[in-house]
Amino acid sequence: MADSSSVARQKAPGLAPGSVVGGRFQIERAVSEDALGSVLAAKDQKTGRPIAVRVLSPGLIATPAAIEKLRGEVKTAATIQHKSIVATYGMGNDKGGARFIATEWVDGRPLEAVIAEKKSESATPMSLRGAYNVVAHVCKALGAAAKKGAFHGALRPGVVFVTQSGRVKVGGLGLDKAIVETAGPAALGAGEQAFLAPEVKQGQPPTAASDVFGIGGLLYAMLTGRSPLDEFIAPSQAHPEASPEVDAVLMKCLSADPAARFGSAQEVKAALVGLAKGTEPTTDQEDFGVDLDLDIDIGSLQPPPSAPQAQARPRPPAPAKAPGGGPQVGQRVALDESFRSAPGMVAPVASAEVDLSHLLTKITENDAPRWMVVKDNLDHGPFSGRELVNLILQGEVLGEHRLLNMDTGQRFEVREAPEFVEFVEQFRLKKAEQDHQVALQKSEKAEKVSMVSKIMILGGVAAVVGVGVVVFLVTRPDIQEEERSDADVADLYERGEIEISGSAGILPDPPRRTGRRRARRGGGAGGMSYEDAMNQVADLGSATGTGSQRRLTPQQVAGVMNQNINRLVPCLSQGSGGGQVRIDMAIAGSGQVQGATVRNGTPAFQRCVAGRVRQIRFPSFPAPRMGASYTFSAN
Repeated sequence: MADSSSVARQKAPGLAPGSVVGGRFQIERAVSEDALGSVLAAKDQKTGRPIAVRVLSPGLIATPAAIEKLRGEVKTAATIQHKSIVATYGMGNDKGGARFIATEWVDGRPLEAVIAEKKSESATPMSLRGAYNVVAHVCKALGAAAKKGAFHGALRPGVVFVTQSGRVKVGGLGLDKAIVETAGPAALGAGEQAFLAPEVKQGQPPTAASDVFGIGGLLYAMLTGRSPLDEFIAPSQAHPEASPEVDAVLMKCLSADPAARFGSAQEVKAALVGLAKGTEPTTDQEDFGVDLDLDIDIGSLQPPPSAPQAQARPRPPAPAKAPGGGPQVGQRVALDESFRSAPGMVAPVASAEVDLSHLLTKITENDAPRWMVVKDNLDHGPFSGRELVNLILQGEVLGEHRLLNMDTGQRFEVREAPEFVEFVEQFRLKKAEQDHQVALQKSEKAEKVSMVSKIMILGGVAAVVGVGVVVFLVTRPDIQEEERSDADVADLYERGEIEISGSAGILPDPPRRTGRRRARRGGGAGGMSYEDAMNQVADLGSATGTGSQRRLTPQQVAGVMNQNINRLVPCLSQGSGGGQVRIDMAIAGSGQVQGATVRNGTPAFQRCVAGRVRQIRFPSFPAPRMGASYTFSAN
C-alpha cells in the first residue's frame, strides 16, 4: 500500500521480488510490515495495473473454519465497489503455503501518518473541516459496505488512506472482520486495539454500531492528536474550532453501549456536517475530496453516431434501449438526443444540436483531478473534468459555485467556465421542466377539488338544467371521439410508432412595419402571430448601443423545445399534413412567447400548436425580444 519506513525484513518463501503469485501478480518490492503480516507492491501481468499483495503472518489464519471465514469475507468485499473503498480482488496461496490477499494499490499515506505529521507541525493536528471531510468519506464507504451486509470491524487510522489526489479510501474490508472474529482482537497491535468497540474486544461479531465506534476513534485522533490509549481530553478543550456540540457527537459515537450510539455511519455524517460549516482548513491539503456520490453515467450523454438522414431515429440515452427504436412509453425526447434533419426542411440560421460528445472530448483531454469546488463554504475536490460534469448534471454543483483550477490558480464561477457552461444550462433546463411539472400537478389537484364543489352545487339544481343534459348527451359523442383521437395519437407516440425529430435556429428581426395588421395564419387561439408580435414596439436600448442585445442561443431554444415536444403530440390528431412543421416564435426578454406562427397543417392544427407553444417558457435574456424558429417532423 503506502510506502513506510517499516520495510518487511523477512519475506515469505517464494515472495521475493520477481516472483509471481496467483498466476499473474509479479512481486516488485516490500513496502511495509505490521502485526498482520507484510504488504508487497506487485504488478498485475494481465492488466499492467499496480497491485498491493497482503501476505498474512503464518498461523494467523490456520484452522479450516478460519480459512473459510476469511474466504467468505474476502468474497463479499470483492463485490463492493466504491470510490472510497480500497478494492479487493481476491485471495490465494503461493507454492510455499503463504496466504495472500490482492487489493487495489493506493498511492498515498495512511491517516495515522497524516495525523503524526500534522501533530509535529502544530498543536492542532487537523482543522474541524478537514476532519469532517475524512469522516464523510469514511461514512460513505461504510454505508456502501452495509448495503451488502458487510461491516469493517476494526476501523483505525492505519487502514484509512489519503491519496496523492486527496481522495480518502478505507482499506482492510473483509480481512479485518475475519481477523477479529477468528484470531481475536489480540492479533492487532495494542495501539490498534484501542480503536475497537468494547463488544468486539469481548468477542462479539462486528456490527454497524461497532463501526460507528471506530468513526468516533478516528475523529478523536484527528481533532486531538491523541490515541484512545492516552488520557482522554475533550476536543473542545484541545481544539480551537471544536465546540461542546462536537464533544456530544464524539461521546455518542464512543458510548460503551452499542444501542446508545448513532444508528449508522450516515447519521454520524449528518450530525457533523452542520458543525463543520463555516470553519477554515489550516492548510490547503486538508480538504480530502468531496462528500458527494455520482449516479449519472457520463456515457449516456454521448450522442449516437451520425446516420443517413432518411433513416436516422432519435435514440434515448438509456443504454438498454435498442438502437433505432422509438421512444419508450411516457418518455420525453431527451436533451441530449441527436435529432435528424428532415429532407427539404428550411435550413435554420444556426444548428441547435449541442455536440456534447465534442464538449466531453475537450474536457477529458489530458484529464486530471485539477478542479476544486467551493460549496456551502467548504472546499471539495479535486475532481477530474469528467467527475465535475457528472456533479453538474446531478445538480450537486451549480452555476454559482466557485471553481479553482489547481493547474493555473484561476478562480471563477462554474457558469463562467466555457467548458462547463453548456452542462450548467442543460441541468437548468431540466430542473425548470421538473418544477413546471410539479406546478402543473398541484394545479390539477386544486382543479379537481374545485370541480367536486361545482358538481355538488350543480346537483342541487339538476331539475332546472334538464334541457342542458339533453344537449350534453347529443354533443357527447363528438367530444368522446375527439378525446379518443387524441389518446390514440399519444399512444402511438409512446409506443414509438410516431417519430418526432426537430431542430431550431435564430431568426433575424423583420423589417419594422407601421399601421395595424391582421394576425397571420397559424397564430390563433387568442394570441398574436409571430409577425405581429415582432412588430410590437419594444425598448431596444439607447442609440449608443448601451442596451445589451445578448439573446438565447440555438442550443438553448432547442433544449427547451425538445423538453416540451410531447406537449405538441395531441395536436397531431388535428391534421399536421405530415412532413415538416415549422414554428416561428417571438420570444420576449422575460422568456415568454409573445407570438407564434405555425407554417404547415390544417387551421385547427395550427391553432392547437400555436396555443401550446405560447405556454412554453424560455430562459430570460437581456435583449427585449428575439425571433426563433423550431422545425419538427412527425412520421
